[in-house]
Amino acid sequence: MITPTRSECLNLMKQTRMPLHIQKHSILVTEIALFLSKLLNRNGTKLDLTLVEAGGLLHDIAKAQSLSSGKRHEKLGAKLLHDWGYVRLASIVQDHVSLDLIRLNGPITESLMVNYADKRVKHDQVVTLEERFFDLIDRYARTPEHQIHLQQRFRQYSVLEQRIFDHLTIRPDAEELMQLSLKIVGNNGGEV
Repeated sequence: MITPTRSECLNLMKQTRMPLHIQKHSILVTEIALFLSKLLNRNGTKLDLTLVEAGGLLHDIAKAQSLSSGKRHEKLGAKLLHDWGYVRLASIVQDHVSLDLIRLNGPITESLMVNYADKRVKHDQVVTLEERFFDLIDRYARTPEHQIHLQQRFRQYSVLEQRIFDHLTIRPDAEELMQLSLKIVGNNGGEV
């Protein structure tokens, strides 16, 4: 299966006119997912780092299009990537918004790593899961039912986080992880 290179992903981001703030978010999600995936691979996990990188860079490829159309960005993005021939990548984009119990209890995959990293990045800043979900509840929970749903999702992601970090020697709030946003912004000078 074909996976686009980092350079090809950056070109696709430009081709689809991905806004700069979404590009920055996507690059940081990528760095978190790669950082953790590399650590997991050192401990025996077999994650395809090229696929993790492409998934992180392109997980929000259709975000701007979805904001104007009202359609779900993960579905639009997956269709785009599928049409371009990136079938494995399309499934990562499709799955990056939600987490079901089957995937939660299955093996740690490239898809789960991108999904988890996305929940650790609020705009262009690395945050804790708790901070990210409090923000999601504050911004999007319009009803008590929706708030309960987001709280349930927070608990699911907390289980995923525990599963990931059980295999690592660092904690979820490790300084190396939290400093990635400073490194990305510092290296880019704010430019992507």
